[in-house]
Amino acid sequence: MKHKKKKLKTLKEIQDLRKNLTGLLGNKKSIDPNGNHVYFEVRDNNHLLMQIRSLLQLCVFALNSDGMMLAPKNHNASKEDSVTQVLELVICILPDSQMYYMDKLDEMLTKLENR
Repeated sequence: MKHKKKKLKTLKEIQDLRKNLTGLLGNKKSIDPNGNHVYFEVRDNNHLLMQIRSLLQLCVFALNSDGMMLAPKNHNASKEDSVTQVLELVICILPDSQMYYMDKLDEMLTKLENR
């Protein structure tokens, strides 16, 4: 009986953590109303990681290539400037909140298993 109550308490804590989750896959109440935002849709965490991986691979390709990868209208920007912009975007979309949530979830479930 005691173990069952502990499981229910852990489940409630997990639900509370999820409710307060912020970030791309979090709840929409956490978005700053004063900021300017750009939105894109992801199906799940795996899709988000695929998008981030693709952006990083693009940066590696751009830095390793010998040719120009800039649009003719953007001839004043260097390849490094363009890569910097993409890397800044990647930093903004990293799933910090989801990773924190997953760490806490794993910690709670491990404690529950060890009892």
